[in-house]
Amino acid sequence: MNASDQSAIEKLLAVVPAWQGVTSAAKAVNLADYELLHCGPPANPSYALVTPILNSAAVACVYEGWAQTLAEADHLIASGNVKLSPAQDRNIVTPMAAVVSPSMKLTEFVDLNAPNRLAWAPLNGGGTGADPVPRYGYKSQAAIDFLAFLNNEVGSTMAMVAAGAPVEWLPIIDEALTFGDDGHLRHIEAHKILVGVIRERLGANFASKAIQEFIEKWPFLHLNFWMAASKLILSAANGIKGSSIITALGGNGNEFGLQVSGLPGQWFTCLASPPLGKIREPHTIENCVGAFGDSAVTEGLGLGAMAQSYCPDMQSLHSSFTPDDILELPKKLLMAQHPGMEKSGARVGLSARAIVESNVTPVLELGIADKHGINGGLGAGIYRPPMGLFSEVYEVLD
Repeated sequence: MNASDQSAIEKLLAVVPAWQGVTSAAKAVNLADYELLHCGPPANPSYALVTPILNSAAVACVYEGWAQTLAEADHLIASGNVKLSPAQDRNIVTPMAAVVSPSMKLTEFVDLNAPNRLAWAPLNGGGTGADPVPRYGYKSQAAIDFLAFLNNEVGSTMAMVAAGAPVEWLPIIDEALTFGDDGHLRHIEAHKILVGVIRERLGANFASKAIQEFIEKWPFLHLNFWMAASKLILSAANGIKGSSIITALGGNGNEFGLQVSGLPGQWFTCLASPPLGKIREPHTIENCVGAFGDSAVTEGLGLGAMAQSYCPDMQSLHSSFTPDDILELPKKLLMAQHPGMEKSGARVGLSARAIVESNVTPVLELGIADKHGINGGLGAGIYRPPMGLFSEVYEVLD
């Protein structure tokens, strides 16, 4: 590492992420009415986004009461009267097609070493690819009803859990890695730990059996907690002149993009091709949206695909699509072993400079969705951004 990357890594490693509460997007970042936040880089115009995201935006408009029907919501968005902005520019991360609206509940993460440093994520919908959960981009009354359940009922329960002392998250992910999670697509072990925290703090005080069953059934509930923690860690590295450490990573379906420490707020982008993986039959890659979702921040930190060595399940799932060099990448591209993850010895800190100088691109795991916004989640796959994306950063910095 050069001196600037070393400084950024030191900032990143100093973060102690902890879940400290549940709030609304309006309170967290002053998100205004008729403004929604989406994954990945910005679009121009702001509504020039893929159908699954626009579907989620329409559902959010009805949920917020800005439109009475989904058709009315579509017209409102197409007219330009709803502003759509990148969530990561507000230190919020949102998965796949899910958008964030002002009254939606967010998990709030704090750096215990710097209490003014915060990051957020909406609640994850759990579910399968066929369920009307926010991240899959369905547009239906069932999606509206589920969004209300997730934010109002599940959100209120999670707020009760968070009312106790902050929950440190590095020990959770560290333990989970040693039992076979990867920190992105497999969350079985981390979810067990999260459910244990919830049970300890709530006892039998769930508002309903439906809420308890939902929370305890779906391991993906954990994903958005770790997304917020990952974004908090990465954002601490912002503002180190000349540093190529990646601080934002994600796609909006049309473009995939990143930001680096030395150029905070500046997106570098490329065209987003679909991830390659096992796709739910009878669908094919022609039905799939380009790489999208802010869950890529977990990959930008260093877990997910580049943590496959911990995760036999993901090795098996992606066996036909994973590049041969996958297990070599952490030592080549990730700058440091994290001192807060002693059990797993996980490495973190993805460097655009290291990518270019080693002539090796990172490998990412991402969810796959139907580009038409009809059939929801179609699977998960491997995405390898082109070298040109990182070369552009390298040329600007150097």
